[in-house]
Amino acid sequence: MLCVATAMASNLLFAHAHLQGGGKHAASEQPRALPVESPLVKPLKIHLERVKARQNSPATFYVGKVNVGQPPQELTVLFDTSSGHVLVPHKGCKSKACVEHKRYSPWKSTTAMDVNVDGDEVDKGHRFARHGLVRTGVSVDFTQADLGEGTAKSVVVRDNVCMAGDTGEACVDLEVVTAIDEQDVPFRAMPNDGIVGLGLESLAAGPLLSFMSSLMGQSKNVLPQFGISFGPEGGDIYFGGQSPDLKSPLHWVPVDHPEGGYWQVDIKSVRVGGQIVDECSRGCHGVIDSGTSHLGVQSYRLHNLRPQLVTQVLPMAGCTGPELEFDLGTTVITLGAKDYSDESCTPAVGPLNLEEPAFVGVYAFGESVLRRYYVGFDWENKKVGFALNYAAEPTAVDNTFVVF
Repeated sequence: MLCVATAMASNLLFAHAHLQGGGKHAASEQPRALPVESPLVKPLKIHLERVKARQNSPATFYVGKVNVGQPPQELTVLFDTSSGHVLVPHKGCKSKACVEHKRYSPWKSTTAMDVNVDGDEVDKGHRFARHGLVRTGVSVDFTQADLGEGTAKSVVVRDNVCMAGDTGEACVDLEVVTAIDEQDVPFRAMPNDGIVGLGLESLAAGPLLSFMSSLMGQSKNVLPQFGISFGPEGGDIYFGGQSPDLKSPLHWVPVDHPEGGYWQVDIKSVRVGGQIVDECSRGCHGVIDSGTSHLGVQSYRLHNLRPQLVTQVLPMAGCTGPELEFDLGTTVITLGAKDYSDESCTPAVGPLNLEEPAFVGVYAFGESVLRRYYVGFDWENKKVGFALNYAAEPTAVDNTFVVF
């Protein structure tokens, strides 16, 4: 789910609710930060469940659980490599996309505080802002290859976000983006309540809003890496290192233009059945996007790719078709027909409506890539690593991982 966030100023919308929810707390009370468990003996493994989108959409998402605030408020979230902050629906949000999901209530959290994007308290001496005050907010634009594009208008609340895994729990004190209005598209159809952004720091509207920057900065003696593995029914995400179950080594590729915030790699060319369909003469980029099930392609390039992906179902072989290859220079990412097609063997390729020159030749590596390859992310060295996914179904392309 490609995301662009911008700061904005907005009038306070929830003065009455703030007074009701915050009246029992002392005005000078400060949020209590829960430190990340440190050191982690091994990477924190969080299980993800594969679920279908709402409103009869064929899209699927891999979601997990987080707890926000004290006492904990459990929310279902999408761990999204193409956004940079934590976004959850605010209890005061009345749009359908919010009320049809579980909403976060800062007034029920003893560790919550209204803040501006720069981290300053909105109302000095009070945890919650009072009527008539103006606060800076965040407008978040999402482009989703499966569901479309839309905007969430939000305000910022500082609170604790905790993730529980099989080896313990990790918590971080963070500025959380809380939506006060979400458009129907794409948010109503999403099966998750909120989004945890795993993108690089600049993808958030401010450094204090960056989830990964806060997590890495507050962690001690933890390898600044994470990894993602998707399977047919669910998946896993690892924080503080990589999966111990990899069957082949990770092949690392440098992040292209890391200042843009995306985990993106340079694509030299795109081939179908061994024939080049995109020479990438003006440049191409593969953005690792864990928030989309389709293979996303910039809309004006889609006509070059889609007609070449001719698939069919054969009695013994099942879904067959030409191999789709992304040449990364030192590594070739290869997908078989079963990887880039849906259950009916129809190529699952969706358009990305991204404007140039900010985005040029973008291919969103979503579920189709993340089920074929385990992907590792190196926060410190700004690299992305690929290894054949042990959880994926065997196909004819399992031995075609090419390293030059």
